[in-house]
Amino acid sequence: MRTNTRRGLRVASGTGVVTALLLGVGGVLSAPVALTAAQAGSTTGFDPQGGSAPQEFGGYVGYLGKDGASTGAAATHDRAKPNDPTLGDPGAAQGPDVKGETVTSASDLGLASLALPTAPSPAKVDQVSAAIDGGGTARVIVMTDATQRLEAKLKGTALTSQRAEIAQSLDALQSSLAGTGSKKVSELTSVPSAVYEVTQTGLDALLANPDVVSVALDGQVQGQLATSTQVIQSTQLNAAGVLGNGFEGGPGSYQVAIIDSGVDNQHNAFTGRIVSQACSVTDNSCLGGTNFTTAAGSGDECTHSNDCDHGTHVGSIAAGGSFSGGHEGVARGAGIVAIKVAQDNPSSTRWTAQFSAIDTALQHVLNLRNGAFPRLASVNLSIGTNATFAFGDAACNAVDPTTGALFGQLQAAGVAVLVAAGNNGSNTEMSFPGCAPNAMAIGATDDNDVPAGFTNSSQGLRWWAPGVSIDAAVPTGDNHGFKDGTSMATPHVTGAFALLRECVDGNGVPISNAAVAANLDATGVNVTRNGVTRKRINVLDAATRTVNNNDFANAETLPSGTTNNDFDFNVCSDTEPGEPGPFSLDNGIWWNWTPATTGTATISTEDGGGFSTTFDTTLAVYTGNAIGSLTNVAADDDSGTGNRSLVTFPVNGGTTYRIKVDGFAASNGLMNLHTELGPPPTCFGVPATIVGTNGDDNFDGTDGDDVIVLGDGNDDVFSGLGNDRVCGDGGDDSIRGGPGTDFVLGGSGSDTIVGGSGNDTLVGNPGGGSNDDGGDTINGGTGNDFLDGWFGNDTLDGGLGNDEIRGEAGTDRAVYATATGPVKANLKAGVATGGGGSDTFVLVENLTGSAFKDVLSGNSLANSLNGAVGNDKVNGRGGNDVVKGSSGKDLLRGQGGNDQVSGGPQRDRCVGGAGTDAATTCEVEIGFP
Repeated sequence: MRTNTRRGLRVASGTGVVTALLLGVGGVLSAPVALTAAQAGSTTGFDPQGGSAPQEFGGYVGYLGKDGASTGAAATHDRAKPNDPTLGDPGAAQGPDVKGETVTSASDLGLASLALPTAPSPAKVDQVSAAIDGGGTARVIVMTDATQRLEAKLKGTALTSQRAEIAQSLDALQSSLAGTGSKKVSELTSVPSAVYEVTQTGLDALLANPDVVSVALDGQVQGQLATSTQVIQSTQLNAAGVLGNGFEGGPGSYQVAIIDSGVDNQHNAFTGRIVSQACSVTDNSCLGGTNFTTAAGSGDECTHSNDCDHGTHVGSIAAGGSFSGGHEGVARGAGIVAIKVAQDNPSSTRWTAQFSAIDTALQHVLNLRNGAFPRLASVNLSIGTNATFAFGDAACNAVDPTTGALFGQLQAAGVAVLVAAGNNGSNTEMSFPGCAPNAMAIGATDDNDVPAGFTNSSQGLRWWAPGVSIDAAVPTGDNHGFKDGTSMATPHVTGAFALLRECVDGNGVPISNAAVAANLDATGVNVTRNGVTRKRINVLDAATRTVNNNDFANAETLPSGTTNNDFDFNVCSDTEPGEPGPFSLDNGIWWNWTPATTGTATISTEDGGGFSTTFDTTLAVYTGNAIGSLTNVAADDDSGTGNRSLVTFPVNGGTTYRIKVDGFAASNGLMNLHTELGPPPTCFGVPATIVGTNGDDNFDGTDGDDVIVLGDGNDDVFSGLGNDRVCGDGGDDSIRGGPGTDFVLGGSGSDTIVGGSGNDTLVGNPGGGSNDDGGDTINGGTGNDFLDGWFGNDTLDGGLGNDEIRGEAGTDRAVYATATGPVKANLKAGVATGGGGSDTFVLVENLTGSAFKDVLSGNSLANSLNGAVGNDKVNGRGGNDVVKGSSGKDLLRGQGGNDQVSGGPQRDRCVGGAGTDAATTCEVEIGFP
């Protein structure tokens, strides 16, 4: 026993009326201390709950099946909605996507008002006296009026001082009971609350002690009883990589505490998932014959009744993993803290739990939160009394003020307290502790968002969740089964908190429970019962609400400057309908970037600007204005350092590029998006003013002097007015010049190039002597043009004007289809005159005439000469030639070599020569065999 005790200690509160408490890191409870000669630690003997209890303590409703469900109409009343409970540090504001910029902070939900008792309730005292019944004892929970400030708000010596004041108050309480035959069972460290077996003399001493503000029987509780994860869309969030196990590079996984009948560690749904166990009872039925233990297996020892599968089912819904034939829980990556509070119920075959055992379990959860598990996100209590209480009824808190105080301490420490509303079918009242201050009470709906007939609800209800025909694990192996109840609804929200705590604010810091609650309040489906509307939670919508640029329509806009480093994250993002590839669609986030000038962009997820990328990324860049009609211009998986992504491509000034980063195989985390604008590509040494993409582009130049550089793809481009430069690239391009002196390089592929008016330079290849070229079709248009087919079998039409026509490599043809009069073309002389202007030929093998009376002559090589329309004279000269008259009355001469001579539909004269010649469609044949 501590020595610093004094009778009647009264500690002044520095904050006035205190609403809730938080547990520190100290021990859960002290060893039982005998105040009489009774053996310390014994809890056997007279059971104060063995007889008939008053109606309001008829036992906790087991949320198993529909026990206690009522279809009768409940009374209605009009009372204000309570303030929302505190769910974490209200100072943890949601930060900006770009560090240093401020944004609107998440709402501080505040603590619900908790009117701590100022004197013992006469009704509760009468119940204790009845339980003592003369010479017996009764187990009671006693609270003193010592300081009760939120430990989460206390620092350093203030915290130590408050705990010392509480300890002194409880020591004084113990001293006041000396000699009464009463015995201390346990006490808490953060709340001035202790459990005693008291005699009538002890009760009288408590009532005479001015420091005692509450004396209440230690009541009893039992469990409160789809594929439902699809309903709240946690499955979709899991698919986006949010599992409750933390994101890559983050602070680590989260945990949920299940205070229930125990979680079967031998079930495959919990393999490697249970991170801590404890047992808290009042009948010495924990492992080792104790009332409290954290020994291995202590949260798994279910020996009490057929109801022992209750905690396994609840734990599976909240955070169960995959198992054969079953499905995963909401937060299938979170750790589970399994705390068994079940013990035999002497008056029922169903298990029960004492208020004091639950208080001890709550304090243990708080100790874990302040110690080994700082990311313990939520605690689940799928339990409730058969008695129900209207919203605001002081009798609810009077059942056990310690419970409500611990709820407040947990909430303030960042542990969400989720409690089943109960299964009495009331639409105006809820069970205890769901009705208690700072409890987040959960009601049950079916898959159509209709409140279940068995569920309780009132103005104090916080959220709805699925609770009808929920399929989850039951002991053992791979067994699973269906259950109904608010017990099943509650762990949906418990798991949701573990998932949503993984989401991050604008600074990449996981959000607080206050922000989680605010997001659940702002999303989901409205469900109304008896005039009270609350949200049926939607985890996916609540999660993606934290990601400003999750959707294409809400893309973040980057500055147009030459270099940007933007800190961001894809944690809690998802896909949207119509989202484009080329990579897998898991959890993409979007940016818009409009560079001020044309240049070469480098976009990556490389580290930079003090920001780091923590996960395996994919990167894609698009143009376009609607998600369903975007054009991909660049994409990469792992070209950057490690698993980072990097693309380099030309961009146009003033064009908006849509950038999407996704996590490879649903990986997620924090990241840096780096954009950099370098010099533009050049077209024969001149910087580009307009660039194409690697797709099939179709655009016009400006009326000025453009420098256009195309990318891969089959492009269709009109350079417009002005003296333009156009450099094609891969693909079969169609490039049309306009008025002005244009310079065009077709690039690789089989290109079609038209010069238009002006003295143009039109080249089929990429220039620079590149042999990456196909057969091109080039038309000079009007003006004195330079045509160069380069590699491939090219068709070259100089058009009007005095043109230089170069076939270069391949078998090339000069064409005079656009001539305005007869043409005289001689390949041996390398010149042509007449209606097409005065042209020169270099390495041109073939000719096609005009629509007039042409004279076409070959050279000593093998030529293909086609007179086309008109009465033409075609001379093959030397070589093995193909000489065609086509339409008109033609004179066709093979001359030297083995020639193929053919006329047309009119009367043609065909003349052979040296060699073995052949004639077809000739009305007059001379010199043929």
